[in-house]
Amino acid sequence: MERIPAGEGLLCHLIEQVRPDLARHIRETGEVETIVIGLGAQGTRHAGLMQEFGTKITAAVAPGRGGTRVHETIPVYDTVAECLQEHPYIAAASVWRHYATARDATIEAISAGIPFIALITEGIPLRDMRDIIVAARKNKTILIGGNSPGAIFPPERVKIGMLPDVFYPEEPSPGKLGPKGVTIISRSGAILYHLSDALAMAGIAQNGVIGIGGDAAIGSTFVDLVPLVMSHPHTDLVVIAGEIGGIQEERLAEDILAHPERYPKPIVALISGARAPEGKTMGHAGAIVAPGQEYGTFHSKKAALARAGVTVVNSQYDLIEAVKGRLRRTYFDTARYYEKMRTIWEAKPKPPSWGTLITKIEPNNILISGYPLQQLIGRKSLLEVAHLLVRGELPSPEALKELEALALEGARAPSSSGGRLGEEDLSKALARALLLDRELAAFPTKGSRGPALKTAFALGRVGKHLATILGTASALEGLPARASFTEAIYRTITGRTEFDPRWAGLLEAMAVASVDHGVTPPSAQATLILASTRAAYEVAVAAGVGAITDVHGGAGAKAAEFFKECVARARREGLELEEAAKGLIAEYIKAGRRIEGLGHRIHTQDPRRDALWRLAEEAGVAGENVAASKVVTRAFKQVRGMDLPINVDGVIGAIVADMGLDPIIAKALFIWGRVAGLSAHYFEEVASQPEMRRINFEQAVYKGPPAREVP
Repeated sequence: MERIPAGEGLLCHLIEQVRPDLARHIRETGEVETIVIGLGAQGTRHAGLMQEFGTKITAAVAPGRGGTRVHETIPVYDTVAECLQEHPYIAAASVWRHYATARDATIEAISAGIPFIALITEGIPLRDMRDIIVAARKNKTILIGGNSPGAIFPPERVKIGMLPDVFYPEEPSPGKLGPKGVTIISRSGAILYHLSDALAMAGIAQNGVIGIGGDAAIGSTFVDLVPLVMSHPHTDLVVIAGEIGGIQEERLAEDILAHPERYPKPIVALISGARAPEGKTMGHAGAIVAPGQEYGTFHSKKAALARAGVTVVNSQYDLIEAVKGRLRRTYFDTARYYEKMRTIWEAKPKPPSWGTLITKIEPNNILISGYPLQQLIGRKSLLEVAHLLVRGELPSPEALKELEALALEGARAPSSSGGRLGEEDLSKALARALLLDRELAAFPTKGSRGPALKTAFALGRVGKHLATILGTASALEGLPARASFTEAIYRTITGRTEFDPRWAGLLEAMAVASVDHGVTPPSAQATLILASTRAAYEVAVAAGVGAITDVHGGAGAKAAEFFKECVARARREGLELEEAAKGLIAEYIKAGRRIEGLGHRIHTQDPRRDALWRLAEEAGVAGENVAASKVVTRAFKQVRGMDLPINVDGVIGAIVADMGLDPIIAKALFIWGRVAGLSAHYFEEVASQPEMRRINFEQAVYKGPPAREVP
């Protein structure tokens, strides 16, 4: 279902009474950010249900679980303070902690300035509740509970707590929502559900439903909340669901008589417990009448409210009639409500799946945390894209400076890998070096930024080991003190000390083009499987690198050799490149040799292709090999009758060939970039998935940000 802008809803109106600055932010962004405090069975379960309803669950707080994620998408922090350092616009929280620890958790949230808090925990000791209430009043926090089912705001699709989706907003026309309706404030959660369902079946919309809690001592009472919701311009009527015990209803009646200007809209009250005997607790700790008292009884409450002009009823049927009589209107076609509920009841179980925030792969498009990879190539550095992969956002200038320093530190630290053993495969040599890298193993990953920092250091270590393997260590060791990591990449790959920014940018762009292709490639699968066993970081990443063979990830080197053969034949025989390619393809097919760099199981046009071709042209590098890469698909179709598009490996191979570099450089660039993606998958698996899970890679579902433009 659609939703109204959050700034028009009742929740934003309530927040504005406490934090006008936060309300302005909500109106600007259209989002209400919430957190869940406490991740026991119920907190975890309802965090997912709130998210499914449409609530933006920005984070969760659970001591000892900081750095992990719940429901694969919600980051977890050890304290509210740590959470607000990363997410300063939290507007609401639900507290699900055990009654023994609820006091400190709730006061921490109150002291942090969160304006709306639903305290779900029941049975909190009275002296603890006293401290919570004092803190809430001091900070002007709107606190509902303890023993609250929470609150729900149907028009803006925000739920804070455990209320089920049986509420319906104003719907002037099918699919178009409005902010108007009645607001329900109830002491009982169960009664609240029934009231809302009954009103919805009569076409009465709810713009807000608030369960204030059933314990004897609670944060907000009818006197606190009814005037607040009445001041919302889109609230037409308030329904209060009271019950025997306490004096909330009597105090409300007194306040109405004393301050009628605070109550400009009609109120209908339903009081439960007409036949409950004195001294008998009825469901809630607060629903008990002391023997011989003249307050707290059904009759005392009914009489007091009636004297204040409130319509009092004692049945659901009478409530509907009273509300309809005062409003003289409906808010939606009731058939729409029945249709919604039928859809919920008849919904089939969701197919098994698991989520990733990193990369979305779709035909001819690759999204890295929402950003098209083809737009990142050439515009963002490898370190920036690595941060995006691990953290979900591009780094700030300050953060990028720190990443640069760490990557260069990793590149300068000594390597004891010993280089390549004879004709050892590049990926095997690099995997061995990473596996035995003591500096990388010792680098910490504490805090929310730890994984991104370790990834930057790891990329520096990859450079160091590659320089040893490729024989360019002297060029890297001569790196100036204030050099960039881009220059480190350039020196490692070329072995040259005279810096060429155009070449350097192109080399880094090819690494960026290779950073990730989702969870299904063998390199990602190897890393994820080891991460699931909680293997050490360097072990899991080394396994992924080791899986990058000539069959997977090594195609660029083979493609470079193929294009060089094409160019050599064209020159030798005086042929056009396409004709030379056709002849060579025919020979390869006859000999049973694979032509690398062509075809893709998902893309009919690799989205990275054009970006790299363009950058090669701009760098003045594109020559005959790149020209051959542009005609090879057509040549292959003419020879074999199959349409195999050139892929990113083929384009990188062609560019490397035109740069006059050893074909193995194509594979080196692929691995260097892919380490950033492998690192992201490792940290995501450890943070968001159970240990030793059985991974079905085809069940992965992208749950990251939607498509967005690269800044």
